[in-house]
Amino acid sequence: MSYILDALRKADAQRERDPARGIHAQPVQVSPLEPPEGHQTRFWLGGVVVIGAGLLAVAAWQLAGPAAPPVAVSVAPPVVHLPAAGAGMSPAPAVIRPPPVPTAAPALPATEVLPAAPPPAAPVALPAAPLREARKPAPALAASSPAPAAAAPDRLLSVNELPADVQRDLPKLAISGGVYSDNPAQRMMIVNGQVVGEGAELAPGVVLEQIRARTAVLRYRGYRYAVAY
Repeated sequence: MSYILDALRKADAQRERDPARGIHAQPVQVSPLEPPEGHQTRFWLGGVVVIGAGLLAVAAWQLAGPAAPPVAVSVAPPVVHLPAAGAGMSPAPAVIRPPPVPTAAPALPATEVLPAAPPPAAPVALPAAPLREARKPAPALAASSPAPAAAAPDRLLSVNELPADVQRDLPKLAISGGVYSDNPAQRMMIVNGQVVGEGAELAPGVVLEQIRARTAVLRYRGYRYAVAY
């Protein structure tokens, strides 16, 4: 509108300067309205911004969106259509087999009849041979029973029942105490200041054979004797 007003003012000023120009004077050619140069620049910048924003949005959508899974193309096997047996197709001719020819049974070999064997002769009884009794020598007399002294090692004795020579050579043992248990592995005695178990050698030739409740069975020179603890 400002351009139009300026043009009208210029036309009035020219008429005032040139009174010959009146109403019939040639009208002033007014140039069509053209947008200013700054307005065109802003228009182009806005268009570029809009286009750039659209491209950025499309790129962001493509990057953020999940990739479409590949489509598996399944190839169906070709279907073979067999022609149905129609009326025009004649069925296969039936094969007629000839009946089996009977075969003659093989002739059995002739069996030879043998005469019956004569009965065996009765055995002849032989006279019994005289039995000879082998006389065995009379068994030797059983050895005489061992002396009571030999059977002594098999029974449990006390120290006083041992022979005098055994008592004289018997080592001295200091028995401080003992522990009896139903489990043989847990039985123990304190002899000469040492803790020993069954089967231990307490002194040269003296073996701890068994630990009983309040007594111990020792063996020395084949004699078994008991000592209290």
